[in-house]
Amino acid sequence: MSGPNFALYYAGDAYSTAAKIMGRQSAGKALMKGVARRWPTDEVHGFGHNRKAGTAMARQLTGDGHSGTVRWRTAPGDAVLEQLGAVYYPAPVTEEMAHARNTLGPTSYSLFGVTHTLSSDSAMEGLGRMILAPFQAWDGLICTSAVALSVAQRLQAEMREWQIEHIGATRFNTPAMKIIPLGVDVPACARTPDQIAAARAALGLRPDDVVFLFAGRLLFHAKANPAIYYRAVEAAQARVGQPIVCIEAGVYPNDKVAEGYRHARAELAPSVRFIEVDGAVEADYDRAWKAADVFTSLSDNIQETFGLTPVEAMAAGLPALVSDWNGYKDTVRDGIDGIRVPTVAPAPGSGAGADLAARHALGQDTFDFFIGRVSMATVVEFDPLVEAIVALSSDPALRRRMGEAGAARAREVFDWPVILDRYCDFAADLGELRRAAAALKPRHRLQIPLRPDPFALFQDHPTRHLGDDWTVRVRPLDARGLDRFLDLNMVQYIVDDACLPEAALRAVLAEAGRTDHTVASLLAAVGRTPASQRALMWLLKLDILRAQP
Repeated sequence: MSGPNFALYYAGDAYSTAAKIMGRQSAGKALMKGVARRWPTDEVHGFGHNRKAGTAMARQLTGDGHSGTVRWRTAPGDAVLEQLGAVYYPAPVTEEMAHARNTLGPTSYSLFGVTHTLSSDSAMEGLGRMILAPFQAWDGLICTSAVALSVAQRLQAEMREWQIEHIGATRFNTPAMKIIPLGVDVPACARTPDQIAAARAALGLRPDDVVFLFAGRLLFHAKANPAIYYRAVEAAQARVGQPIVCIEAGVYPNDKVAEGYRHARAELAPSVRFIEVDGAVEADYDRAWKAADVFTSLSDNIQETFGLTPVEAMAAGLPALVSDWNGYKDTVRDGIDGIRVPTVAPAPGSGAGADLAARHALGQDTFDFFIGRVSMATVVEFDPLVEAIVALSSDPALRRRMGEAGAARAREVFDWPVILDRYCDFAADLGELRRAAAALKPRHRLQIPLRPDPFALFQDHPTRHLGDDWTVRVRPLDARGLDRFLDLNMVQYIVDDACLPEAALRAVLAEAGRTDHTVASLLAAVGRTPASQRALMWLLKLDILRAQP
């Protein structure tokens, strides 16, 4: 089969940085470019809830260089999804998605998603509930790091234990989980000597300046608290002969936070030159990347799940100075692609954070306060950080060697076409599990719980119910016929391709006028579907048709 063996669930928010510049959106935007690069002329299937999303997906892929065909599948799907075998969701798969799939049959196709933040209440709840219905063992979760996998496994173990203890549950659906990192658009990150020189000149940098770049959200409570970095770079500046310049490229959420950064720099690193770059201005942000000698990200926050920027730095040929934290442990090889600075946190089981979790769960603290308080109990060790800054500032050969190693690793491991091939392998593994399950028991359809057919749930509302043996007759219409009613917004608003196609209305009316019918024979003639039944009721409601016992 040419093209990916899975359909992509498409929602513009997940694949664009136009409205929000965060890791999830940046990864999704680069993923779409990766699809266009990996399958430039092949058929790609999209999946979603309306045609507008499908049009937007095709437009984005075309803009990224894709010249193949984009096929759109509307939720919950059709036989084509069974042939493909899987749907990719750009986050952990939601219960609603699994319920919708199950209406076609639990073994109709697999669903797999990917971890992003793991610390929000909704993320933890979603990961924990993946062991329960409506998910199946052939649904999957891509964990972007070893730490992400361990977090997901702990949450699911806790949910399993709670269900056993409190309701005596005995059966669970453990999703397939696999560690696959996020990718980056490696060619887009590359730098040339001319670009580097032009960027440094534009920023007023001297040839002997050693430039350390932080790029990302400038939010000390939710990304990386830079206080220890400012202290360390001040200490390192006193020990090296070259001037150290620190670029901080990103977006402040408000003026108060911006002033907090500026005050801390002046207080903790008065001898170091800092350059602020507005991350919302693409040309300026790109210039900051081009001008750097070292990339740094000393994350101390549980909201950090993978960390795209160190991988982008590797792709740009920059050595990465990072904290030994979460996904950074998997991406940056200490002493090879960069330096990982040790971190320290309270011991598990010490009880140091149980009250913080409870306060957030009870609404006493916002999510921002929760993660901020946790980050202030996380230590990035000072002395190793100073030594790392000194080493990278003093040794151009070390910077070059680490940068070259990182660039090679990015091309071989983290380029999106490489990652997408691993997604295809994972989808194929899920397909084997699904087919084995389908062979053991017959396919069946599942209704979404607490969302029954409204005509069943509210069956006692009407005086009586339409019977299959009722006789159907056509009422006289004027010369405009059905069009007279289709021009009325108050009855036309529900006519659409998905739930009530105009073609169904015309087919039912035409067949009713062709010969005498009962309700059963009329619906049999046009094909008894939910849409044709609703079309019949629409025509009865407007007295275009009449049905009598």
